[in-house]
Formats: sequence, C-alpha cells, structure tokens
Amino acid sequence: MMRLLRVARKDRCFCVNYVFLKQPVAMPITEDAAAGEFSATPKIEFIDTPGKPNRNVRILEDFTFTQANNGTVWDAPLGSLVDGASIPRVLWTLVGSPFTGDYVYASIVHDVACDTRTRRWRDTHYMFYLACLAGGTRPGRAKLMYLAVRNFGPRWPQPVPQPIEQLAFSSLVAENALGLAAAPVNSPEHQLRYLQRAQAYVAAHGDAASIEAIDVHASSLA
Repeated sequence: MMRLLRVARKDRCFCVNYVFLKQPVAMPITEDAAAGEFSATPKIEFIDTPGKPNRNVRILEDFTFTQANNGTVWDAPLGSLVDGASIPRVLWTLVGSPFTGDYVYASIVHDVACDTRTRRWRDTHYMFYLACLAGGTRPGRAKLMYLAVRNFGPRWPQPVPQPIEQLAFSSLVAENALGLAAAPVNSPEHQLRYLQRAQAYVAAHGDAASIEAIDVHASSLA
C-alpha cells in the first residue's frame, strides 16, 4: 500500500514523499524466507531532478536485507541516495523500472552495495538474486535478473576496506578476491539479445531451469 504524504520544495528539487506503510508484525514481509529477510518495508522519498523524473530516491530510515544462507547483512542506511543505476538499463525494458514491481526492495540494497563496494562484486550481485526471491520475484524471473547484473552490471577490483567483523565471506562464491575491474564491454543490442534468449529459455523450462543452464543457452546464441 502506498500513500502520498506531502508535496514540498526541498533542496531546489521538487520532492514527493511516499511512505510504504509497514506491515503488521504478524505478516511477514519476505515472500521467500529461505532466501533472506528484509528488516522492514522501506520508507523512501522520490526526488525529481531535471531530465530524471522519479529516478532518484532517498532512504528515510535504515533498511537492511539479511541473507538466510550465511547471515550476511546488507545495509541501506538512512540518507542513502539510489537511482537504479546498478541495474543494467536493458533489463528495465524487460522487467520494468527498479522502483516498481516485485524487485524494488532488492534494487535499493543492491544500489547501495554497488555504491559503497565494501564486498566483492560477485557476492553483491548474488545478494540481488536472493533479495529478489525474498521480495516475491518468481524464481525463473529472479535468475534472469541475476544474470543481467552478474554479466552486465558494475564490477570493481576489490572491496573497500572495512572493520574485519563486518566482512562477508560467501559460501556460494569461490573466486579471487580481486575480481575484475569492469564489466564486459557489450553493446546494448548484445545485452538485449542475451536477455531475450535467457527469457525464452526460462519460459520454455520454467522456474526449475538452473542459472548456469540459462547462461550457457543465452551466451551460445547471443
């Protein structure tokens, strides 16, 4: 449920405040507890800026996602600014804006994680997959979205240093901690062909299709 609270001028931007009302405690927010859990329903503020209507969002209270598999907590602190930039733009044409639909919660924590870069890029993108599932995205669709950010999303050479107790060690990803400096250079046309092939494979094989099978099929035809 979304309620318009007020319209005001703020910081020379035209701001429209929305509050996504918190669910009763007895009603779980997450749709897939096996994937993880969100701390609450996010409270956000849309900020219109020239040329980017409803593309910038400010987080109005602390918001987190906790992975079920290893307890890793991903933070979107009060005051964080997100714009959906961590989600490849070509994916928007297939599944919609990051601020609509069933992956809005996942896009918030993923955007912040890609900005702060305190964890490995592979772990960050896998978190997005789990967060999509936790937010109610169907498994096949979540796999498609994960492959989009894994293959075409942001990458960075190594995590930004942070206190050792905050470091996340993924049991699902075994790779060199340095990772890669940048995502593969592919044209939007190539990315769209890849995702369309992946989407067709999911449609044919259903939610049970494995992530790697989808990737192999889409890559061989892209």
